[in-house]
Amino acid sequence: MDASDPSLEGPPHVRVRRALASVARAGTSTASSDSDDGDDGAGAVALLGERIRAARLQRTIGVRELARRVDCSASMISQIEKGLTNPSVSTLYSISRALGISTDVLIAGTEPLPTGSPRNGQRGAPRPSSTPSARRAPVVLHPEDRRVIDLDGGVRWELLMPMPESNAEFMEVTYGVGGGSTEAEHAIRHNGREYSVILEGQLSVQVGFEEFVLEPGDSMAFDSTIPHRFWNAGRVPVRGIWFVVDRWPSADDL
Repeated sequence: MDASDPSLEGPPHVRVRRALASVARAGTSTASSDSDDGDDGAGAVALLGERIRAARLQRTIGVRELARRVDCSASMISQIEKGLTNPSVSTLYSISRALGISTDVLIAGTEPLPTGSPRNGQRGAPRPSSTPSARRAPVVLHPEDRRVIDLDGGVRWELLMPMPESNAEFMEVTYGVGGGSTEAEHAIRHNGREYSVILEGQLSVQVGFEEFVLEPGDSMAFDSTIPHRFWNAGRVPVRGIWFVVDRWPSADDL
């Protein structure tokens, strides 16, 4: 725990209340910003940072301790929590693993998605439904209502689930020209099994010691505990659909 971190002062319920209040303030400012200029990329990164901070405080983990678990600098964690920098795919996975929370929840939030028309033009609110049960648990997600976040390395995630689910991740992923999930000397590994299909572009893939180039229509499936990385070495953006099942270990494994 960081003695120098003022957000960790006071009893646990006070720290959590401060963090959740901060998230609410961020959501209000984001909605206002979206209505002004339509730029929800910066707002999404700011909300992601606030949610990471809230999860960290709820678990009474200091900035330096989280940085140690993620294997990065404390200043990077601070910058991410303040919304000043985008995490890479590998850093976001490491943070979510260290906090024991899914990336879907960090991006979309833990509260049920609101019903009715989007507030102030804010993305992420599903269209109204005719049945109460559907309002409680949305079934359909329209493209304009997706939760979207741009990560470091030219990677964009668009969540395809109307609500986050505890054991799966479903998203459309775009790799910009020259973009990648992590640096060439690093790889990602996490729990679960991964499935994907390429819709556009050519994606370079490394799984273990094998390398592949996937073209439109190609698909793959592999154990996500095997170190892997993706990068776009082509001349056009790569777009594909990803599904990861059993992403999250049991509480005993955390």
